[in-house]
Amino acid sequence: MIQDVVWSVSIILMGALAVVFMWVATGASVAIANYGPVIDTAYRARVWLFGLALVVLIGANYKTLGELPYINTLPKLPAAAVQPTQVVAEQWLWTITPSTFKVGQTAEFQVTSKDVNHGFALYDPEFRIVAEVQAMPGYTNVLRYTFKEPGTYQVLCLEYCGVAHHAMQTEIKVTE
Repeated sequence: MIQDVVWSVSIILMGALAVVFMWVATGASVAIANYGPVIDTAYRARVWLFGLALVVLIGANYKTLGELPYINTLPKLPAAAVQPTQVVAEQWLWTITPSTFKVGQTAEFQVTSKDVNHGFALYDPEFRIVAEVQAMPGYTNVLRYTFKEPGTYQVLCLEYCGVAHHAMQTEIKVTE
């Protein structure tokens, strides 16, 4: 899977960058050795702080990159619990099938694009954004959302996609 390749390449590049930084830091000790004990103490503190930052950043990157791809983190739900919903973006419209839901129903939006990147943004009846995912050509992103209140939900594009980007919108109806 491409996400595994991205994860591996990212870890390798972060490690290589850390090695370069350590190499520069160890070379700096020779250059500052002639400046006395104050500079020497500051240099030692810098080395420890760099080591601490390195450990924290590697841990944080491992944790966040290790949870990709996002679709694998979705809990497995019975087929009856979600409504598969196809979302296809193209300049400058959305095709959503089906586009009518009931309160409490969970929609599993399977979002893709026919042409360029788009941002699938779902707004509740009060026009507050409640969910967002990218629509990309050749790839399907999955977004689950449980409708909590009835009304008309708006779908707008959040990724600039051309001259009529501002008009790229549609509605989803949610009933009791």
